Amino acid sequence: MAKDDKKRKRRDQVIDLAARIGARPTPSDEALSGGPKEPPPEPPVTRHDALIPSAPKPPPPALKPRLIRTREDSEQTEIIMKALTDESEKPAPSIPSPRSAPSPGEIDLVATPLPTADDWHRFELALRKVRGVGQLRTEYYRHGVLKVRVSYQGQGRLATALRGGVPGYRVRVIGEDRATLQILVTSEAEERRPG
Repeated sequence: MAKDDKKRKRRDQVIDLAARIGARPTPSDEALSGGPKEPPPEPPVTRHDALIPSAPKPPPPALKPRLIRTREDSEQTEIIMKALTDESEKPAPSIPSPRSAPSPGEIDLVATPLPTADDWHRFELALRKVRGVGQLRTEYYRHGVLKVRVSYQGQGRLATALRGGVPGYRVRVIGEDRATLQILVTSEAEERRPG
């Protein structure tokens, strides 16, 4: 017999697998038990292409749940509404600034670099010794930049007087207009120091 014929024979044989796993009694089991038993009723055939049974629907709730907004949301809404109404009204007057433009005979002097508060103080003392410089009023000092309002009563411009000599400092003018003078300051002690 050819191999193909053996394979066909095996395929054509019907093997009862249910008897092997204990679902149906084998003929030897029937002889021992005293005769054939009635076969158990077959369960209804379930179709695999049928509709999937759905779970029973719960009864509708008596009341629909309500979302309660938090207090923060209501406060935020009030702020937004207030801002919208404020925009439609006329704008409030601007806040007056304590700084004003220099009056006649005054000029704003911006000096840099003065890295420490001691340098700032020494420069102000030296600036008072320049001829024609009167009252000094410090506007601000931040990050090595000093702004001073200077009253100047002298011949020529303040820039010329500062170039002529601030005792202990070398001054270089980097910007000038009608109301402001910007200078770079180098102390003579720094120039003598190597490096």
